[in-house]
Amino acid sequence: MNEKITPPKIPESLEEMNLSGVHLVHDDAFVLISVNNCLIEDQKADHLTFRQCVLNNVVFRGISFEQLDLTDVRFVNCNLSNVDFDRAIVHRVEFIGCNLMGMNFGSATFRNVWFQECSGSYASFRLTDFEKVLFSHCNLKDSDFQQAKFMTTQFLDCDLKQTQMSGTPLKGIDFTSCSIDGISVRIEDLSGATVSAEQAVYLAKKIGLIVK
Repeated sequence: MNEKITPPKIPESLEEMNLSGVHLVHDDAFVLISVNNCLIEDQKADHLTFRQCVLNNVVFRGISFEQLDLTDVRFVNCNLSNVDFDRAIVHRVEFIGCNLMGMNFGSATFRNVWFQECSGSYASFRLTDFEKVLFSHCNLKDSDFQQAKFMTTQFLDCDLKQTQMSGTPLKGIDFTSCSIDGISVRIEDLSGATVSAEQAVYLAKKIGLIVK
């Protein structure tokens, strides 16, 4: 995959805002802000919007933001473990060095998104629609990509051990730089995927072929 991911369109000058202790309600919108070194906890709100924002070293705890709209946003060293972003719209967003363990991005839509050096074990991307998405140097062990849709999506040097990808067409996905031991896939899902010789032997045995 050679298509370039469009980065977030974020101006250099942003208003600093501390969201610690701020009660968020449905349909709140945050635009052109920088949020640094704060804790957002015990919040439940739908249809929130973050646009042209940078969030740096922010801890999300006990969070449910369903149908969240993220456009032109950069998350840096944020803790998003176990948050619920179900059915989010994520467009031109970067996650850099973030903890995504156990988070829910189910049924979300991703366009031009880059995950770099993130820890996303046990994360759920089930039924999610990916287009122009890059996972680079990420730990995605035991994560769930079942029945997802991949379009110009790339995994580079990722840990995909024990990942669930059943029901997800993998045509165009290159796994050669990744660890895929224990990956759960169907035979028909693998059509058009690129794997190394060693991975091919492993997958052949997994689906019941005898390799001599």
